Amino acid sequence: MTPGASVSFFRPEFDAFLYAPIGTDGNEMPLSVLSALARLDIDPWEEAAELSELPKDTATQRLASLIARLPGGRWTQADSRGIAHRLIELLPRRNSPKVPLTEKARGLRKMSGSPVAKMLFCAALGGIALIIAASCEPSSGADIADAPAFNTVAPPQTSPPSYRN
Repeated sequence: MTPGASVSFFRPEFDAFLYAPIGTDGNEMPLSVLSALARLDIDPWEEAAELSELPKDTATQRLASLIARLPGGRWTQADSRGIAHRLIELLPRRNSPKVPLTEKARGLRKMSGSPVAKMLFCAALGGIALIIAASCEPSSGADIADAPAFNTVAPPQTSPPSYRN
């Protein structure tokens, strides 16, 4: 998993799901959904977002297969399905009151992360920078008509040395 790969920006509505325990691994260490997905090289927040959009049965089946794939896991397929069913219940669903109402009230949308959106954003920033740079440019000189275009003061004249023998 590469740093910065997550476009979900650590959304807090997935915390109950991601920090929920799956069980213990082969070394008797507690294993959360977050650490399990990271061990499978899957972005935990992205996976949580995708699972929350799926129907519960499909999400349960998908999570159960991920749990069964864990290295050092001691869960049977039936155990994995039971664990997945319990965990999927912790995910916020569409139109669920578990999603913070402040995001809905403010009309904030999840950043899509699409390349087109990023290019448009960069183009807008570039345009703003050009406008600012143009407004900071010195004027063309039309408002300082009395100033000479070049220096009219002549340098002091010195006569060449004379060589008399």
